[in-house]
Amino acid sequence: MSDIITEVDKYITGWTGGLPETPCGFGSKMKATQAQREWMPMIVEKYEISTVSDIGAGDLNWINSVDWDVDYTPYDLVPRLPEVIEFDVVKQIPEGCDLILCLWVLNHLPFEHCQAAIRNIKASGSEYLMMTDRLRYREDQPPEIEMKYIEKMSLNDLGDSIMLIKL
Repeated sequence: MSDIITEVDKYITGWTGGLPETPCGFGSKMKATQAQREWMPMIVEKYEISTVSDIGAGDLNWINSVDWDVDYTPYDLVPRLPEVIEFDVVKQIPEGCDLILCLWVLNHLPFEHCQAAIRNIKASGSEYLMMTDRLRYREDQPPEIEMKYIEKMSLNDLGDSIMLIKL
């Protein structure tokens, strides 16, 4: 996997692919999130989701434009805004909620850290997980990381997607 990051400094400095709009990378730009911003309210309604914890919330560039009525709590390893709570999903168990968002987070972690993060997410007692998936890196990942989804939205022609998983 070419996008694994082991230095915390990279998370602090951010990604140039989203600049000047956001230091959180291309996947956090308004244009890049248009489809998911339309899809997420449908998922919230369909599965009667009222509480959302966002692990990897970044700078909240796009999330505030999602048209949904949920109790939303943002978390990030490097909080860029005062309302974002410092949180390390590899070392901490998140509070339970209806839906945990973990978008463009796990793909930056070594597999053993992904496994720890998934264990912590499952230990939260939350009902659903919405996470990104990168098809082109599947061949390298251990089978125990794979999670079966109940809904999936394609993001691009590279096979990147967002999956909704029942925990």
